[in-house]
Amino acid sequence: MKTSPTHAILLISGLATLWQFADQKAAISLLAVHGVSHDDIWAQPWRFFTTALLHGGILHFVFNALWAVRLGIPFESRYGNWSSLLFLLLVTPFSVLCTVLFGNATIGLSGWGFGLGGWMLVARRFDHRLQHAVSDESMGTLVVWFGLGFVLSWLRVLPIDNVAHTAGGTAGALGALWTYRSEWKQSRSMGKRRKAWKRAMNAEPSQSPDPLSVALRERDLVSVQPAFENPDVVKHTPVDLWDQWTEELITHGDEKNAQRTLSVAIALASPSDRHMRLMRMANLQMRSGDMGAAIHSLDQVNAAQLRTDERELYDALRKRLS
Repeated sequence: MKTSPTHAILLISGLATLWQFADQKAAISLLAVHGVSHDDIWAQPWRFFTTALLHGGILHFVFNALWAVRLGIPFESRYGNWSSLLFLLLVTPFSVLCTVLFGNATIGLSGWGFGLGGWMLVARRFDHRLQHAVSDESMGTLVVWFGLGFVLSWLRVLPIDNVAHTAGGTAGALGALWTYRSEWKQSRSMGKRRKAWKRAMNAEPSQSPDPLSVALRERDLVSVQPAFENPDVVKHTPVDLWDQWTEELITHGDEKNAQRTLSVAIALASPSDRHMRLMRMANLQMRSGDMGAAIHSLDQVNAAQLRTDERELYDALRKRLS
C-alpha cells in the first residue's frame, strides 16, 4: 500500500469540509451524527466515521490536520500503512460512539489525533525510533492542549469535544500498552529489581559487606577487576546494575571500560536477554576499530529470536561490518 493513509484521509476530509461550507445542510444530513436519533443512527453506521470528516471551520480542520501529520506519519513509518489505516478505522468510530453515548454530537478528526497522541505517550517509552520521530515538546504540547480543552469548555469559550479526545486518547494508549505488553512487563520487573537493590545497598549490613558489591556500588573499576576476569564472582549482583554502570561510562565517553562492564552484564544475563547486549557490544567494538571482535559478538546473536525492531538493528550492524 503506497498511498499514505494520513494524507488520503486529510484530503478526503478537506473535500468533505469544503462541501460542508458550500452546502452545510446536505453534508450534515448525509454524513454527520447531528440530528439523528439513537434508534436511527444504528441503521446508518457509516456516520460513526463520516462525521469525523466534517469540521467547524478552517482553523478546526488545520489544527486537526497538523496533529494528524505530526503523529500519523511517524506511526505509518514505524508500523506500516495498513496498520495506520486500521488504527484510523478503529479509533475514530470509537471516539464518535463515546460522544454519541456520553457527550454531544461531534464533528472533526480530533478523536483520531488524540488517539495517536495516546499511543505515542505509551509507545515512546519502549520504542527508541518513536522517541526520535516524535519530540518531547510535541507530546508536551498535546498534553497541555488536552487539559486546556476542559478549561475552555468549562469557561464556554469554545465548544470542544472532550469526550472524543478522552476516548481516542484512552483507546490509543491501551492499544500501545497491549502492543508493547512484553516490554512493559520487563520494565516493571527491572524497576522492582532496581528498588530491591537500592534497599539492599542502603540497608545496614548485618555482617561485613562483600568487597566486590561495595566496589560495584562505588563504581570502583580497580577493585572490581576480578569480575572482569571471572564474572562468576559477582553472579549474586543484579545484571541491571552492570547495565547502569555501562550507560554511565558511555555517557562520560569511557567506551573502553564500558565494554568491560558490558561483558560482565552479558555473562550474567540469561541467554534470551543477551541479544541486545551483544549487539551493543558489537557497536562499541566497531566504534573502537576492533572489527574482528565486533563480528564475533554479532555471531553470538540468535537472529531468529529477535523482534522486528531488534532484527532491523542487527541487520544494520551486519551491513556496517560487511
